[in-house]
Amino acid sequence: MGFSTGLDETAARPLYLQLRDMLLRRIEAGEYSPHQRLPSERELSRAFGVSRITVRQALADLAQSGRVYTRVGKGTYVSDPLARQPLGSLFGFSESVRRHGRVPSSSLLEAGLMPADQVTAARLRLAPSEEVVRLRRVRKADGVPIVVELTHLPHAACPGLLQKMTGEVSLYALLEESYGLRMVSAEVTLEAALADESEAALLQIARPAAVLRMEQVSHAADGRPMEFTRSTYRGDGYRFNATLHRARLSDEAAASQPRPASQVLVPGQGGAAGEEVRLG
Repeated sequence: MGFSTGLDETAARPLYLQLRDMLLRRIEAGEYSPHQRLPSERELSRAFGVSRITVRQALADLAQSGRVYTRVGKGTYVSDPLARQPLGSLFGFSESVRRHGRVPSSSLLEAGLMPADQVTAARLRLAPSEEVVRLRRVRKADGVPIVVELTHLPHAACPGLLQKMTGEVSLYALLEESYGLRMVSAEVTLEAALADESEAALLQIARPAAVLRMEQVSHAADGRPMEFTRSTYRGDGYRFNATLHRARLSDEAAASQPRPASQVLVPGQGGAAGEEVRLG
């Protein structure tokens, strides 16, 4: 692709910021798609008539804001907008993909009923061996595999769910429309890991490859846990973000009580109870 430089050396705005903004406009215009490799530092330097240091500064700024990511020895790639997920917002995968103007799809790998194992029963507050719906899917955006999900739901709360899981139906939409179960909150745990052989094949990534593993328990409006999902996200270019607020003085006393190191309390504003973000 040929470039016209479009950079003004006489302007007060630094060249690296001008270059950053120009690359960002091209990314947002779709000239570079998610996970596509950008031209090398040398190529960008020649195309725009600037030093490699200027190019490096522009790319570092884009990486800092999460718009690109690097692979050691392989170059700089465009991040997927779906990768910048805010912790504290609860959307189903299909909802999130559509919010970014893309087309969601799924490959259903497994669907059936089974007795809850010990961990699943504890997460969903079920009696041991109580029947659960088990779904294993590869979730995609515009045909690109994004995440492998293993989901369990209490069968007693959604009888006949498997028969309704046809086409590209959103699980959250189906639970709300057919069973009156609207997911309103979730507890989330994130951890970094290396993809195993099955995950790498399903996500179409070469090993060794970093992935983000997430465990989520979602609660309906009445407080009941209705969904226990283990997800494996592609690690390339994916990041989750959260806004944290310092505890008020009255909260600090409560926060001084011993708490597991894996939990970070995020107090709400205006006297709200706040939310607990589990970070692993």
